[in-house]
Amino acid sequence: MSASTAEQRATRVLEDHSIDKPPVPVALLAELVGANVVYQPFEGEVSGMLYREQGHSVLGVNSAHGQTRQRFTIAHEIGHLVLHEGKPVFVDSFGGRINLRDGTSDSQEVEANAFAAELLMPKAFVQEAVNDVIIRGGGASPSQLVGELAKRFRVSKESMNYRLQNLGYIDPGGFN
Repeated sequence: MSASTAEQRATRVLEDHSIDKPPVPVALLAELVGANVVYQPFEGEVSGMLYREQGHSVLGVNSAHGQTRQRFTIAHEIGHLVLHEGKPVFVDSFGGRINLRDGTSDSQEVEANAFAAELLMPKAFVQEAVNDVIIRGGGASPSQLVGELAKRFRVSKESMNYRLQNLGYIDPGGFN
């Protein structure tokens, strides 16, 4: 599977549940795709986890992390749930990702991150928001654009900056 396939699957989840504007209700989506979301303070760098057994899925989120980090963690774990069937346990840390069953799995983490970015900041929603800020709002610096869209989408400025760079709206290094 590729990152673009992961993004297509995220788009399908949004369409299947009639999500058509930001911010995406990611915790509700987790439940709609079959996961029970549980918030707990985790030890160390753990940001979230996904556990599956006999048709039941639990998505754990580190309650000690900030709201935008929690939202990304939920979206990332939904990605594992939707994209990586058959893997019973994923434990994701803030600094890196670990798949307890098979060891480190870079391709699965890239896919889950691509899924999460598209789920939280869908390309079509971002395009509409950029047009709203730049065309209807009279323009904005890259920093202002990142800040405004981060608020609208309820994501971190860093995540929005990265997304806008990947979509070609701002140059790398455009956010200060």
